[in-house]
Amino acid sequence: MDQLKLLLHRILNSNIIGRYFINEHFKRKFGDSAGYWEKRYKDNGNSGSGSYGMHAKYKAAILNKFVCENNLQKVIEFGCGDGNQLTHFKFPSYIGLDVSATAIKKCRAIFKEDGTKSFFIYDPEELIHDQSLMNADLALSLDVIYHLVEDKVFEEYMHRLFAASDKFVIIYAWDVDSDKSFHVRQRKFTTWVNLNIPHWRLKQRIENKDLGGACDFFIYEKTSLLSD
Repeated sequence: MDQLKLLLHRILNSNIIGRYFINEHFKRKFGDSAGYWEKRYKDNGNSGSGSYGMHAKYKAAILNKFVCENNLQKVIEFGCGDGNQLTHFKFPSYIGLDVSATAIKKCRAIFKEDGTKSFFIYDPEELIHDQSLMNADLALSLDVIYHLVEDKVFEEYMHRLFAASDKFVIIYAWDVDSDKSFHVRQRKFTTWVNLNIPHWRLKQRIENKDLGGACDFFIYEKTSLLSD
């Protein structure tokens, strides 16, 4: 039965009409991006392959080095997921945000003995009121942007991400535009940042040459730092 379903999916996915029916079917089950992730974690799902194995180690090696070399003391992550990626990080102080209450509960349980880490449910409106508490030297977005399929959710997220950092923002994602497919919609976010987020510049892009087909790192720096 599973093989028949897989074969049918491949046939439908091979043409425009088939892809339309697949996406319409998924849309009815999907709801919205926040609901998708809450259900996924409630059903004992995880943050995905990007937060495990060689992908997790690759990201941690780059981020741990960056935090150390720039003497950064506080990191905030927008989309901490189930916490597995965090087990590889070495940050002096860390705040994890996520739309899923189940994911936050899991993270708090995993790191309950670690006083350097704290976790909160991501709420764009609450972030406005708690801006001073949620500010950090570095704001992270790892494998999140292409899961924000709604335009309003994406734009709110991007504004909150950059507003939360005093020095650097690091994004790990594909920088291309694509149509929505299931819970994925890739975005040319560098163009969006240039048009909508003042006082920031792309300091460095680290191409992922070690993991074929994986995302690149995009390191943004607040331009006020350049004149100090």
